[in-house]
Amino acid sequence: MLGICSLMRTTIPSQEQLVVITANPEITLSLIARTTLLPVATAFVEKSALAFGLEEADALMLTLATEEIFAYLCRTGAPESPVVMRCKSGGYFVEMEFLFQPHEFDMRAFNLTVTPVVDTGRGIDETGLLIASRMVDRFRFASDEHGLRVSLTKERAYPEPSDLTTAVTGPLERFSIRVPEPEELKELVRLVHSYCKGHVLPGNFNYPGKVADMAAVQAYRASIASDDAGHIGGGIAWRFRTPKTVACYGPYIFGQPQASVMAQELVEYCINAVAKTQAVGIINGYPADHLPVGYFEQLGTLTFRTEAGQYTEIPVFYRHLREDSGATVWAHPSLTGVLEREYDRLVFLRDIKVIKDEGEIGSPYSVISAEFDKLQARVTLRPVWWGQDAEETLAGDVEILENEGIHTIFFELDLGRPWHSRFSPALEKNGFEPRLILPNCGKGDIVVFQHRTESN
Repeated sequence: MLGICSLMRTTIPSQEQLVVITANPEITLSLIARTTLLPVATAFVEKSALAFGLEEADALMLTLATEEIFAYLCRTGAPESPVVMRCKSGGYFVEMEFLFQPHEFDMRAFNLTVTPVVDTGRGIDETGLLIASRMVDRFRFASDEHGLRVSLTKERAYPEPSDLTTAVTGPLERFSIRVPEPEELKELVRLVHSYCKGHVLPGNFNYPGKVADMAAVQAYRASIASDDAGHIGGGIAWRFRTPKTVACYGPYIFGQPQASVMAQELVEYCINAVAKTQAVGIINGYPADHLPVGYFEQLGTLTFRTEAGQYTEIPVFYRHLREDSGATVWAHPSLTGVLEREYDRLVFLRDIKVIKDEGEIGSPYSVISAEFDKLQARVTLRPVWWGQDAEETLAGDVEILENEGIHTIFFELDLGRPWHSRFSPALEKNGFEPRLILPNCGKGDIVVFQHRTESN
């Protein structure tokens, strides 16, 4: 019997083990890569996903993705090699993680541009991984002393709301700031849509039920300004992007005569709540009209496409909560000038290390993940693996996305991971430009690039 906590501190078990259920909403199964155990693996994820709240159709998609990956490991991995599978509930999503010793795991199948040749053995294997990558909402790779981790995430399906802009409220004579009940949080989301038409909003705000589920597992925190009768005059929401950085949304004010006072109190409530945690800063990437002056400084701007089809510049703000103790970042020579200028302007203490190509052997291929916001037609690309075909892979991604009508394309580089910066030349050659730096939003600071189009 192997518990979750001990699993993370030990090597992969060498034999089949029983399912372990802990107090946390996750289940672990340890197997060996043997084709005869494929039904065990698929039954495990299907039953777990259903128990964790996925609809049958979504549970089936996660199960099929799991089947393809486990079958791939059986065909290409070392004979009888151990595989740990972990199914985790996040409230509004289910995550399936594989932990194994990599032998021949071709991550290229997870690129948008892959078109495998199915008349070869390798092509059949790539097709299976391609199917797996397209059946989930997100995938992630990581490696450590235990092996390679592949995580597949499937979010719960939420109904398309038909009344997002019908909520109304009136002026409040008096108000207090407090944590909303789940139904009040959904009402807050509807009020945001009613009173903030034309604003760029977080993609999750299109689903009030999803926001409520995210709050239930503390993926979102929120506060509202309401009177004794429960009428809502404003609100603000935030979530941890990393243990060190919080993303803030709002404050949103709904037709109040004392809007500036209410906005200030909402922001102060959020800052005070975050200051009690280990976070060192707050990023506001979706500022509303009533953001009070003096609480944040501007990091830069990003270009978004509104529902009306117009492109607009949205400022991104930052509030530092603790003294900056400095950090080391890694950058390609083409990026150092931008970093030096921005760090000097923002008064961030950073030791910029320049990466160098000194003849070492590099991977021949690259892998780039894509996180879609389909309703708002934008996507964020992130490095998964760097290789010598980075420029070609990125060009193919951009072409596919633009052909699908997605023209708001971001790319995030983590300056705490030296190999990420190797993508810098490919980004420049494919029409991406650095727009802003997000402090402590990854292993290090994140540089957000945006693809240039005729509209932005």
